[in-house]
Amino acid sequence: MGALRTEIMEKRIKFFSAITIFVIIVATITALFVTDAKDLASVKNVKMAHNSENSISLTWNEVKKADGYYIYNLDSDTNKYVKIGTSKGENNCKYDIKDIPSASVYKVKVLAYRSFMKKEYLSGKAKEYTFYSNPSKPILSVFSGGKGVLSMEWNDLDNLAGYDIQYSKNKEFTEYKNEMIKDGQTRNFSVNDLAVGDIYYARVRAYMTVNRKTIYSKWSDVGEATIYDKDINIGKVDPSKPMIAFSFDDGPAYDYKNSNSTERILDVLEKYNARATFFMVGERVNSETKHLLDREIQNGCELGNHTYAHNHYGSQVTARDISRASKQIEKISGRAPTMFRCPGGIVTPTIRKECKKEGMALAYWSVDTEDWRSKDKDKIYKNIIKYAYDGSIVLMHDIYPSTADAVEKVVPELIAKGYQIVTVSELIAAKTGENPKPGNQYVDYKTINNNTH
Repeated sequence: MGALRTEIMEKRIKFFSAITIFVIIVATITALFVTDAKDLASVKNVKMAHNSENSISLTWNEVKKADGYYIYNLDSDTNKYVKIGTSKGENNCKYDIKDIPSASVYKVKVLAYRSFMKKEYLSGKAKEYTFYSNPSKPILSVFSGGKGVLSMEWNDLDNLAGYDIQYSKNKEFTEYKNEMIKDGQTRNFSVNDLAVGDIYYARVRAYMTVNRKTIYSKWSDVGEATIYDKDINIGKVDPSKPMIAFSFDDGPAYDYKNSNSTERILDVLEKYNARATFFMVGERVNSETKHLLDREIQNGCELGNHTYAHNHYGSQVTARDISRASKQIEKISGRAPTMFRCPGGIVTPTIRKECKKEGMALAYWSVDTEDWRSKDKDKIYKNIIKYAYDGSIVLMHDIYPSTADAVEKVVPELIAKGYQIVTVSELIAAKTGENPKPGNQYVDYKTINNNTH
């Protein structure tokens, strides 16, 4: 029995010794793995391989024995680093930060990680790197905003330090003048005292500053504008008194069905010291109608553009339909139109863009006399008396005898009621204290609607 017990005891000792040795070996191996996992090298040489307006592509050096990498960005609100991405795999040393706002600045740290026995170990202290997305390319509008004025406006952009502007008399910008705007909130710029009739080209680019380095956007598309003589004279208008803008489309009417309706309307306006805006069809402006434009200018009326042939509506209207009419009006009268009305009142981005380029605002209407429909002087008269109000724009057509009849009746009555009869531009300038804004369509003196159809 004693020998058996001794044998059993020896076996137990050997078994527990083996277990102990195994545990020691496992513990040693585990300790070595843990030490190895903890001993991840820091991520080095983090670079911005590529960037765009809405993305940043990062690369870095490989860290041996890493299972992957975590990418962190400093949150400016909490001043803490927030994990923004994971790149899995020792050799996967890249990460794309996508769908971010333009001109965004990122303060990045990249840490390697390794997982072992349900625990995760990170590399040591990481260096902070500063990267950025590029500023967006501005969308520029160029127009003549007044007598001798070159005006520029661009879209609203964020996170910027300012803008770099160039303007030139040649499209290639071989010679140009430069202006640096050191305010990222600025959305416009004007150059004064330029020669009327000169053509200018302009472009703008945005910039941001990162660690004292200036980062520029791409240049905007080049805008073009002819410098016009377009100051609005409101010397004849009393802003403290009520006023209504009269506007006439489709003229000038010279001997239209033996009525001379434009002549008759001008007679009334001159008699009562009233004015109006005449939206003319370019092909009707010629040597035979020149005397009507001369009278309109002499009386202080406003020359308006109603396309060259009035045969296109809405999306059919081209920039050339507008520019051709403007050139014809200026050729015959010596003065460029300052206001535009869409045929049928249908406005499009193409129309607005060309008007802005030419420095013209657009006029819709708040009172439609429907004189083209009724051709009834009494109905036309009643529509004006019933619906016109202080600050309204009245739509008529100076090619109808019935309209001339109504004007002869309604003007003295409105004058007697204390109204001033003015041009569309005079109305807006007198009521708001500012010239009409090119490219915007006015329904009355204060209501802008750029989506009529």
